[in-house]
Amino acid sequence: MKTKNFLLLVGAFLFLAGCDNDPYPLELERFNTAWIDVDNSGTRTPNDEIDFDAQVNTTDPDPDDQFITEWEFSYRVNGVFAGVLQSDNGLRTNGLGFGATVNIKNLPLPFSGGLIPGDEFEFRFWAVDNHGTQVERFYVFRLE
Repeated sequence: MKTKNFLLLVGAFLFLAGCDNDPYPLELERFNTAWIDVDNSGTRTPNDEIDFDAQVNTTDPDPDDQFITEWEFSYRVNGVFAGVLQSDNGLRTNGLGFGATVNIKNLPLPFSGGLIPGDEFEFRFWAVDNHGTQVERFYVFRLE
């Protein structure tokens, strides 16, 4: 009986010793988008713009234990990766603010020809910290 209790105690100790604390999450304080109908058509056209405003913060009480190391703002057109609009890596920051105005007609396309109604733009904002914790948000803009 003593051996059985001893083995249970050792097993419980090994189980508890193997549990790591989960890393603190990244907080997406805001991710705001605003469609601007530049041509006053009332519909979403290639002449329009989109404003983006995002803020990501670390949540670890010790700012030296968690920091944002990389971020990216990219887009896809009709499901095909088109490019990175802005990014940075090698960072060591506890807060990251991002703002941009995107002119749809000025975006390079991953295909030849022009845009037609129904074409879809998917914008992605992504950030990662030194623990590999990630946060991302998407915004979809479809031409009418």
